[in-house]
Amino acid sequence: MSCYGLAPVFAAAAWKNFKLGTGNGWMVSCMTGIPNCSVNLATGATALASAEVTACMADPRYMNWRIVTHMIMYNGTQTWYRTDSYWNWSSTMASCTYAGTKAGIKMSSHYESTTDNNGATNLGKTFVWAAADGSGVQLYHLSFATVAPSTNTTAGSGTNKLTTAPTSFTNSWPARVTDNRCTTSNLTLAGTTTTSSLSSTVTAYSDGYKATVTVAMENIQAGALGGWTGVCMVLYTSQYIQDNTNGAVCVAAVQSSGSGAGPTDFASTYLFHVPATAWTPPASSGAVAPASLALADAKYGVVYAPTSATSYLFTEGYYTSAAWYQPTYASTYTLVARYGKDNYAGAYCVKG
Repeated sequence: MSCYGLAPVFAAAAWKNFKLGTGNGWMVSCMTGIPNCSVNLATGATALASAEVTACMADPRYMNWRIVTHMIMYNGTQTWYRTDSYWNWSSTMASCTYAGTKAGIKMSSHYESTTDNNGATNLGKTFVWAAADGSGVQLYHLSFATVAPSTNTTAGSGTNKLTTAPTSFTNSWPARVTDNRCTTSNLTLAGTTTTSSLSSTVTAYSDGYKATVTVAMENIQAGALGGWTGVCMVLYTSQYIQDNTNGAVCVAAVQSSGSGAGPTDFASTYLFHVPATAWTPPASSGAVAPASLALADAKYGVVYAPTSATSYLFTEGYYTSAAWYQPTYASTYTLVARYGKDNYAGAYCVKG
């Protein structure tokens, strides 16, 4: 048996009052199984005979890691644990404790964990996923009798590419999973032929020049429900003067934090403005909360898609967008700037 994961768990603020904080403790993961069927594990060098190899590969323990993950409080009291089986055709390293459908392999779950599952007969579908970059673990649940969303599958027609999602990760900053929840996004800019159909509130502010930001959805590991991911745009005076006078205009998709919600459940999208005093590139962090900074004034004529909470939308192949009317062209702008085809702007991935 070997233990491959040990991480502190904080019930409140991270890295503060670990000893005194109520609910603080450690998450520990250990595993046992047969890692290979080619050499004797006692010597690490002596080759197995052909018959031994055949018997070894037929053993249910081969490529089937039994993993126990448990929570220990600071004072040593064990408060929670699960025992699971793991199997993956293509891997010899632990990455997930769900057993799959391999013949002869059954998921072993502690009886108390049945409260994490749905139904009376289809149990044992809650599992622990270890991020491949070694950044941590996350608890998941395989749902059943669910229906995938049939809408919000259009990627957007914007030719202005803002951000691109990474295709690989490493175990070093800033390319770890936990550091980089960047998603692909694009910007569409379009004028309005006639403003007669717009409200007087909108026309008093805008000449009908509309911007639409579309963000690709993916399963994000935010560490807790209610996480969010998206993109921010910053207008610059010129190619060489990155002044950020008007702050940033951002679009972010937010995970649901409702009772019974899962990590792929979508709550809402926000169009919001971040003042330069709160965040200015290239700073890696800032005090940003999409809901509290949302542009809700009727003059923007904001239209979101989807317009309501949608289950399972944080999945590759789905999209969310925000469209709004920009201010009438001027030499300077108050609060929100106007983005046009001849302007210089920076685009940044954001998360929280």
